[in-house]
Amino acid sequence: MNLYILRHGLAAERDSAKYPDDRLRPLTRKGIAKMRREAAGMNALNIRPDLIITSPLLRAVQTADIVRSELAAPPQLKQSHALTPSADPALLLQEIAASHSTLAGVMAVGHEPHLSSLVSAALTGRPAALIRLKKGALCNLKIYPSGRARLLWALTPAQLTALG
Repeated sequence: MNLYILRHGLAAERDSAKYPDDRLRPLTRKGIAKMRREAAGMNALNIRPDLIITSPLLRAVQTADIVRSELAAPPQLKQSHALTPSADPALLLQEIAASHSTLAGVMAVGHEPHLSSLVSAALTGRPAALIRLKKGALCNLKIYPSGRARLLWALTPAQLTALG
């Protein structure tokens, strides 16, 4: 299976007065426009996940909705608390193994530093972050039936946009 890991797009700055509940902090207009251009790059790479799993936080849901609507073959969409910033990264890997292992491709949309820990957990079995994903960055892991993973590639938002 291909596991595509996407960090949400550019979001509004943290502001407890404007967004007392950080879970409701949205993408900015610039973040929405950039994510549409990045999705064009995903199409150029022929990325066709069968399912997008997203964090339930608004900025991740908005990112997942944009990508889903822009991909040439729109996948199903599902929210999971396994992608919230405080979740154990192993939970998403367990969820995918238990419920989605027959799919050819899954995209996970979430937050830092959780996603870096997820990549590290998949590659090494330990959540010590090996990489850091910028907002809008995408990486592709090959997940084998044994549960082991291999990093195939990682792209910055600028690289994705250039491909589109």
